[in-house]
Amino acid sequence: MTDEEHTEQEPEQQPEAEGAPEGAPEGAPEGEPEGENHPEPVTLTYGEYEELMTLARERDDFLKRLQRAMADYQNLQKRIDRSRDTVRDATMRSLAESLLPIADSLARAVDAALSTPGAANIVEGLHLVEKEFYGALERFGIRPLTAVGEPFDPHFHEALMQVPADGRPAGSVAQELKKGFVMGDIVIRPSQVVVTANDGPAPEAADEEADA
Repeated sequence: MTDEEHTEQEPEQQPEAEGAPEGAPEGAPEGEPEGENHPEPVTLTYGEYEELMTLARERDDFLKRLQRAMADYQNLQKRIDRSRDTVRDATMRSLAESLLPIADSLARAVDAALSTPGAANIVEGLHLVEKEFYGALERFGIRPLTAVGEPFDPHFHEALMQVPADGRPAGSVAQELKKGFVMGDIVIRPSQVVVTANDGPAPEAADEEADA
């Protein structure tokens, strides 16, 4: 054999593909991140588009109906609350009106005991009962009005007669004949009072002229 036959032939090197990055998966578009999926565009027929628009309109209609129903429910709840308050106030007013004669009887008993000689213990006992009674009314939001010495107010006072001022402010309450009561802002019964005279018209007449 000749030296040429013993010479090993080097394998032919294949040329590298230009432009393909090393390690890139086959078929991956150049410049696109690996693993990112892009939704394919959906093509609708005209019928499918119309059906989709109909569903969207129905959704909007149901949403409006739900909003109206919620608004109606809230309004109903408010009316129920107002009705409950009205019923409660009417019940409390009826209760107060049925109890006020007891307050009047206690007041008359105190006046009678004060004019009776030797009845100091009775007066003290009646005052204790009266205090407890007014305390019970107070727990229900019912309280007596303060009248004597206050300016005459037709909203809280009912003038039954007038007396000379005699140094007192004109148009003020000189005497309370029957105690008045309020429940919150509601006048259950105005105080029946005697009012000091002034140079103007009587409180009743002034009130009538204002109404006219």
